[in-house]
Amino acid sequence: MGENLQVQSTAFAKDLSNLDVLSVKASPIPEPGKGEVLCKILLAPVNPTDVHQLLGARPIGCREFPQVGGTEGLGKIVKCGPGVSKFKAGQRVVAVLWPGAFTGTGTWQQYLTAPEDLLVAVPDRLSDKAASQFVVNPLTAYGLIHTSGVPAGVWLLQTGAGSVLGRQLIILARRQGIKTINVVRRSSQKQELLELGADEVIGTDKEDVAQRVKEITGGKGAYASVDAVSGDGFEAVVAATRYGGQIIAYGSLSGHPCKVSSLDLLYNVKRVTGFLLGVWLGSLGTLKQAVLNEVMTMLADKVIEPLSGDVYPLKDVAKAVMDSQKAGRGGKLFLQP
Repeated sequence: MGENLQVQSTAFAKDLSNLDVLSVKASPIPEPGKGEVLCKILLAPVNPTDVHQLLGARPIGCREFPQVGGTEGLGKIVKCGPGVSKFKAGQRVVAVLWPGAFTGTGTWQQYLTAPEDLLVAVPDRLSDKAASQFVVNPLTAYGLIHTSGVPAGVWLLQTGAGSVLGRQLIILARRQGIKTINVVRRSSQKQELLELGADEVIGTDKEDVAQRVKEITGGKGAYASVDAVSGDGFEAVVAATRYGGQIIAYGSLSGHPCKVSSLDLLYNVKRVTGFLLGVWLGSLGTLKQAVLNEVMTMLADKVIEPLSGDVYPLKDVAKAVMDSQKAGRGGKLFLQP
């Protein structure tokens, strides 16, 4: 059938100065098996979890080489295998989750096969850029709010609020009547997030997180907190959370371990838990499809509008990875196989 161009890594990069481990190689285009479809990948975002895998920092995922990165993306069906009944050639689809995302055959390539049971059809009115981001950010934001258990009218604290995911969490929380306190590194981002619907924004370049949260909440603290950063700032997030509250760690943008006061956890009966999207989706059981439909509809209706940035060809993958780590990059970056 021809060649399938892939971004292959031959080793973990260890740091971003060692991206020469990446190269574009050709392999045979796979054939779909029973119940599978063959998809042409139209766009594949560059997510923090992809960079973590590339650097060898992710404790799960493929440890063998060569491997192809990429945890999500938008595909167009080009061929259906035997027994496929839900889809046909020409449809745009996303997979929840793409089967090779954690086994070294991810979306940073031209063609992928996937079982039809993992696929979700993409509405015609939804753009390629928005559809390609369906899984990692919108579903994680939805899942974090669900897991936090914050009631309407009460405060949810989040770090990394200026990120694509952080902005979506603001919108989803507001739809449910949840008030948000949003932590960013630069105070210059405040007005933009307030206009988006944030109730309060704290800039760590000028303000103390724990002190400001206590002022905002009348000394009660946030009902629950979600953290994308970890590192030294995590201790302040825990301190800003109420007695008996939950702190959910879902990212490690700082690249450093969480720093936390064990005495604060002990005497204030606080709980620190981790959030992994695939595990949460698996816990939904029969509710999963309803959640997927709800989030896809919100994207199609532009209730959630992902912040999208530049598109790079596969040959420029190293530049795409480097640029994805820059502050103020203007939204999610993509590879176009």
